[in-house]
Amino acid sequence: MVAAPERDGRDVLLITVDTLRHDATGFSGAGRVETPHVDRLAAAGRVFPVAHAHAVVTLPSHASILTGLYPYQHGIRDNAGFVLPPEPATLATLLQAAGYRTAAFVSAFPLDRRFGLARGFEVYDDQYEGYAGAGFTPPERPGNETVSRALAWWDAHRGERRFLWVHVFTPHFPYEPGEPFASRYRDAPYFGDVALTDDQLAPLLEQVLDGPDGEALVIYTSDHGEALGEHGEQTHGLFAYEATLRVPLVIAARGLVEPARDDTAARHVDLLPTVLHLLRRDPPGGLPGRSLFAEPPPGHDRGSYFEALSASLNLGWAPLRGVLAERRKWIDLPIPELYDLAADPEEADNLARRRPEEGRRLDRLLPRESRWPPPREEIGEDEARRLAALGYLAASAPSRDDWGPEDDPKRLIDLRERLDESFRLAREGRLDEAIAATRALLAERPDMPTVYSYLTTFLLQRGDLEAALATMREAHRLGLAQPDLTRQLGLSLVTAGRAEEALAVLEPLAARLGDAETLTSLALARAASGDLGAAERTLASALERDPDSARVHETLAFVLLEAGRFGDAAAAAGRAVELDPGRADAWNNLGVARFNLDQPAAARQAFGRALDAAPGRLDALLY
Repeated sequence: MVAAPERDGRDVLLITVDTLRHDATGFSGAGRVETPHVDRLAAAGRVFPVAHAHAVVTLPSHASILTGLYPYQHGIRDNAGFVLPPEPATLATLLQAAGYRTAAFVSAFPLDRRFGLARGFEVYDDQYEGYAGAGFTPPERPGNETVSRALAWWDAHRGERRFLWVHVFTPHFPYEPGEPFASRYRDAPYFGDVALTDDQLAPLLEQVLDGPDGEALVIYTSDHGEALGEHGEQTHGLFAYEATLRVPLVIAARGLVEPARDDTAARHVDLLPTVLHLLRRDPPGGLPGRSLFAEPPPGHDRGSYFEALSASLNLGWAPLRGVLAERRKWIDLPIPELYDLAADPEEADNLARRRPEEGRRLDRLLPRESRWPPPREEIGEDEARRLAALGYLAASAPSRDDWGPEDDPKRLIDLRERLDESFRLAREGRLDEAIAATRALLAERPDMPTVYSYLTTFLLQRGDLEAALATMREAHRLGLAQPDLTRQLGLSLVTAGRAEEALAVLEPLAARLGDAETLTSLALARAASGDLGAAERTLASALERDPDSARVHETLAFVLLEAGRFGDAAAAAGRAVELDPGRADAWNNLGVARFNLDQPAAARQAFGRALDAAPGRLDALLY
């Protein structure tokens, strides 16, 4: 039951925990982990144990939460190469228009503002840089830091209507819970991370459970779950079984939402209309979801679309799309799957061959999209590097429109897991083993562009420049080199002192794409060839396309240093670190510029920041 609110517009708090399984809470009853703080929220609110996402990676799933749209409607289909278009209203834009103060505090790169989710938030705090380690350690802001900054904003705007979104990344791989949770969950580090997350969220949850904000409308969910070996998948992103597609969901608001367990099938697309309904506001027209606290109209179909497209977009495998309806799950693949989730929650018994008519009925519920593959932007070098550090694929596979059983991810899971294992080996510093593993993969499947990118990265990390160049050239020979690998080839040729060869690689790519990433790489090649004027003009073109690119400003500072223009170099480097405080090269360039401007104290401070971002950096230590 929902009581009428006493005032027009409660505070709204959205909490999303990245990679949280539906059974990874105490209130789920699975008994796998202790989460006392969120259990208190669940006891005070409505728990929806049958809730599902529509995608199994971070960015498209959060886009569905904020827009109330399926991925094929809002346009974001993967973590790489997609940006939310300006047309869809979001929960932030709608509440901001209603007079709310709005803020978001996110913890990792997949939700960087460049992907379009910042629209409608007057504050969008995505300062996760500065927390990254060396090598393959991904940039991630600790959950307690994110919560602390979010609470500071929340307290500063008490007395105003507030919408706050807090995103915590802690349960995402790699699992490193720290003590006391590492010892308590020694054999299950993922659940140790979940317990740590609950502890990190405690100050925020206590504020709305015990503090002065007890009437706030609180939504607690995750973007997707995590496979811990189910169906051969170790993390997430490949399949859409319940381990990764089903999510926890709690909605609480004192005096407004009656505490209960509600077995209604809930979906991420229902969250926006639910919040607006509880605030007595009308949702935009045409949304596929509905309020979870309103009676469905007669004949309303509670089916739910879902997809897992990363392997198709990045590796060229068959795209995975499906639908949930009446506790049945249909997965549209070359080898189709049909499950009765009520009788078979582990999805062990594929009924597709035995119940073909039921499969056809569910298949008719799938949207028939007009374009495949979906329109995707070029993946920048910075974007690919950051996502790869998190274990996400970030390359564009050659376009296809037909697939056979040999392309079904169920038959290729071993290849994907071996690719992920190579990344884990590299992250642990076992580069020789990682290189051997990726070479073995290429021997079996030489048509996978991502493997060439992984092998190149590992070889460069080991310092084997010639082998990396040979790998990139082989990808080019086979027609498998995507723009990010072509850019890397050009940059590696610069490093090898072959500027003219680098220009021959980068100039055609820059003429074709004209993007800031490629122009910046071309500028480095032109500078290496001795043409500093051409390098500066190229960077000016790059800044016209992306004036807020930290990499472009960083590179401009380097070129200006080479030209002896130290004041201009200091300004460019200063802008770079303002945009991205975690860039060691930019801090180092700033230090060199300040040293040459006879500002030793300021130079020392800049070199110190370079060492904070990249401990052991020899040139900064020397200065």
